[in-house]
Amino acid sequence: MANSPKTQSVPSADQEPRRSAGRPRSDSSRNAILDATRRLMTHTSIRDLSIEAIAKKAVVGKTTIYRWWPNKVAIVIESYADQLDMHMLVPGNETPRENLIRQLDRLVKQLRGKNGKIIADLLAAAQGDAKVLAQFNEFYMNARRDALLQTIKDGQKSGDFSEDLHTATAVDIVLGPIILRLLSGESAMDDHFAENYPEMAVHILSPRRVMGQRAPVTEIPASAPEQTNERKAKPKPEAKVDPVLLKQQSLF
Repeated sequence: MANSPKTQSVPSADQEPRRSAGRPRSDSSRNAILDATRRLMTHTSIRDLSIEAIAKKAVVGKTTIYRWWPNKVAIVIESYADQLDMHMLVPGNETPRENLIRQLDRLVKQLRGKNGKIIADLLAAAQGDAKVLAQFNEFYMNARRDALLQTIKDGQKSGDFSEDLHTATAVDIVLGPIILRLLSGESAMDDHFAENYPEMAVHILSPRRVMGQRAPVTEIPASAPEQTNERKAKPKPEAKVDPVLLKQQSLF
């Protein structure tokens, strides 16, 4: 009878429920951390956000957080991954020109609200940390650049955009003003910009007949350099010498 409790205390069947019960608790903690981060970011910047504050809000230990994320920026990125998805930049069935207008329009609208503040904070935090910059590019910039790049390539094939454009530079051209306005504050991304910029950007990429042409060069007549050289090389007339004066000077 004394041995019976020992044999029943370590059966393998007891261990399996503990493993399966532990996994939901981990998922619950992970979701609590992401939710706590989103709530904190409504009134806190990434610069002021701390792992301690997230842990306290989520009612977990800091070690639990570091089990899944290397830093606070990674937590913020995952917290907003669903809100900042790529569906709105996927090209539709319109012409490449219309697709690009729609993509830029939706991107501007996405960045005018709270999401824009989050992206601006992430971009600012990434400037001083190469790892954070890589995280930001992987999470946000790369997918959007690729979507716009493909639309521009399609437009070059269809004739909507100039074939002379370097596509990667063209993406910089259309994204640059948006990022600049984003970093300049909420007021910079105003109604006028939101309503007019997408079509203005597309117009810049449109093919032009004068693109690549140089202003005509006025040729200099071949005789002109020769005349110039002759004027420079023309010897000065020799001064007349009085023979009597020269003879007097030779006596001394």
